[in-house]
Amino acid sequence: MKAFFRILMFSLAAMMGIAAPALAEPAETPALQYARQGWTAEDRQVFYTTSQGSHMMPYAWFKALRRLDADAPFGGDHLQRYGYLGNDKSAANPEALPVGFVIDGDAASGFLGMTCAACHTAEIAYQTGAVTQRLRIDGAPATADFQLFLTELSAAAKATLQDSNRFQQFARAVLGSRFSLARADALKTDFAGWADQFGAFMDKSLPASPWGPGRLDAFGMIFNRVAGKDLGIDANFKVADAPVSYPFLWNASRQDRTQWNGGVPNGLFVNALGRNTGEVFGVFADFSPRKLPAAPLVDYSRNSVKFAGLQHLEEKIAILKPPPWPFALKQDLVDRGQGLFAQYCSGCHAEKPLPHDRWLTPVNAVGTDPKAFSGAGRSSQSGVLAGALSPNPPGSTLANPALTVDILATAVVGALIDEAFPLPPRLANPNGGVWQAIRKDQLELLQISQNADSALLLLDPAARANLKAHIAERLANMFRLPAPDQAPAYESRVLHGIWATAPYLHNGSVPNLWELLTPPAQRKPSFMVGSKTYDPVNVGYVTDSSPYKDGTLVVGASAAPGNSNSGHDYGTALSDDDRWALIEYLKQL
Repeated sequence: MKAFFRILMFSLAAMMGIAAPALAEPAETPALQYARQGWTAEDRQVFYTTSQGSHMMPYAWFKALRRLDADAPFGGDHLQRYGYLGNDKSAANPEALPVGFVIDGDAASGFLGMTCAACHTAEIAYQTGAVTQRLRIDGAPATADFQLFLTELSAAAKATLQDSNRFQQFARAVLGSRFSLARADALKTDFAGWADQFGAFMDKSLPASPWGPGRLDAFGMIFNRVAGKDLGIDANFKVADAPVSYPFLWNASRQDRTQWNGGVPNGLFVNALGRNTGEVFGVFADFSPRKLPAAPLVDYSRNSVKFAGLQHLEEKIAILKPPPWPFALKQDLVDRGQGLFAQYCSGCHAEKPLPHDRWLTPVNAVGTDPKAFSGAGRSSQSGVLAGALSPNPPGSTLANPALTVDILATAVVGALIDEAFPLPPRLANPNGGVWQAIRKDQLELLQISQNADSALLLLDPAARANLKAHIAERLANMFRLPAPDQAPAYESRVLHGIWATAPYLHNGSVPNLWELLTPPAQRKPSFMVGSKTYDPVNVGYVTDSSPYKDGTLVVGASAAPGNSNSGHDYGTALSDDDRWALIEYLKQL
């Protein structure tokens, strides 16, 4: 075929009396590479495609939805225009959805949802000669623009309802051979109900000044979802305007607490289930708690959370290793930087061993932006959860109003306990995700070997009560700030793989490691975000271009609240030579 094409081109050129063009062979696109992080290809696909119970919208509707800016399906480019990463079609991904987008159910009747992989998988691009290489890094913060995706999804839905031609095209795609005017009218009613609530949620939640690529106000969105939408209390909504960068996932299971503000006790699989259940509640899970006649009991079972999926994902994350630095290192600088790290960084970021192979994760006030810290202290009406048993502290009842973190903790722990110890006539599922976690944690929860028969815990009333008490104790103070009365403080993590987690600080306000080691007053007042092109010198992404229209992040004196790049001035008085040495050491952690 190539030979025929060349002959044809030369023949046409001769007939037209012009010189034949020089036909260069198209350059081959290098295969996607994966950082060496201890996962098999199967592990990776589990992370990318396992449903957590997120129900964003019926998948058939999403597949039929059209873009506003192009005559194409909304998901036709695999959402790459928002920075999400492609994933090949396979048995686990039959619709070739992007990384972290899944169908809960089947394509005909299931729901489109998201998983943690959408926000915690990165890809860097770099040059080898004239060839662009791509390296996938699992567990690293994504550079995707989540707010742009949500805004345009909502706008496309509204336009579909308002434009009769657009809706007819949508209805025929959804209904296929079942199309009729009556079915189309029924579909319009259902679709309008979804679009109205989804659009209203976004209108009440998304800030006028966009988060920008690679960031979101995670707690603000979770609070709005649970305390606002799920409890049906409009007054509980607040604009989610305290954006943070996505944290990296490797080594997360070894920390004694997680989340940027350190508000989640950690170390057991049941802790991880609690943390991740809160995440799924925020990312479109169905949740409809109802008060039972026997006060203070509440039924939390009406939720779509896939606890087994969450446990399966957490077990994968527990074995995920930090990505090794993919470029050459200068060993003399590494050796010199080691001493500088011990002097300037180890007080907060060194490995501080705890029992059971855990690490201490200090929560320190270092002068960084206070918005995410203060936002976690808001209060809300408790609604149907008022008076419910609460884990904060265990055995207490939820006040009204209450701290929103306590409302969230009550909902999360209630859902876990209901799944593991359901009220009659429901029976516990010994193979469910919560019981999988309990079996993994038996030694630390009850000093019982993991090989012991956990069925006895299901059957014996005294053992059940004892276990529930231990779980409540380990989940106590979930989502609460560890030191709410001190200056705004955030967790100080062990820095393994830190090179792959730019931009830096909890709110992503510093573009690279070089700038993080400069005095705050000398840091760039703005820079562009969202590029996947890596800068191995300064250690971060390039900052002079962005694929997004909202790709400029203002972080200096004129920054909006939540975007300040101040604070964390450690190592900023070093000479340039010492800074480069410290950075070289940080690369290889």
